[in-house]
This record gives sequence, C-alpha cells and structure tokens, in this order.
Amino acid sequence: MSKKKLNSTNTLNEYYLDERCTLNKVLRIVGKRWVSEILVLIKLDVSRFSNLKESLNGISDNVLSNVLNELVTAKLIEKEIFNEVPLRVEYRITDSGLTLVKVLHELCDWGKANIPYEIRIQPASYTKKVK
Repeated sequence: MSKKKLNSTNTLNEYYLDERCTLNKVLRIVGKRWVSEILVLIKLDVSRFSNLKESLNGISDNVLSNVLNELVTAKLIEKEIFNEVPLRVEYRITDSGLTLVKVLHELCDWGKANIPYEIRIQPASYTKKVK
C-alpha cells in the first residue's frame, strides 16, 4: 500500500478540513466502501471473518481485512483473537459503533425521503431504461 505525501495539496486540504469540522473525519470513515455494510452485519452478530466474507458479495479478503482493521483503529468494532488451532478471530461492535449504526439508519431514511430515485447515484450498468 502506498503512503500519502504529507505535503501534497490533497493531504493538506484534508488536515485543514478535519481541523475545522469533526464531520469531515466521520465522513472519511463511513464514506469508505463496505464500512456501513460491515458495521450492520457485525451489529447483527455476523462476527467471524469467513461469515462476513460470505455475506458481502464481491469483497476481497484484502479489502475486508483492511476495512476491519480501520474500524478497530476507529474503535467502532473490537477484535478478539482466540488462541486455537485453527486460529479464530471474532469481531464485536462497540457502543460507539452501535450509536453510529443508528445515525447511518437515520441518514438512510432521510435519503429515501428526500432524494428522488431518478437522481440517486447508480453505476451506469444498473440504470434501467424506462419505455
């Protein structure tokens, strides 16, 4: 994985925005692909790596591992490693993560109520043509 240039304009802009508003930090975490889905699954007690992988169609092992590590670092989930053969790792949502999931559900409800279907962002391959 490549490291960010600490003096790049993009990095400096991120630091500037983060200092001005905590919301930017929150959006940087929850705006990443797979984060909301993983948080909801762990909240629903899907706690093992293999179960998460099965539940998330299309995610790679590497991406899942990276997102889980970022969520542990952000203290939204906890990771417990059991000293067994084979090694067993389980994830649990923290109180902070539970609070965030509630907020994400509220944002989803707001989006359903306020963003017309026609302008929701969709990949071109998913756009249906209406006759």
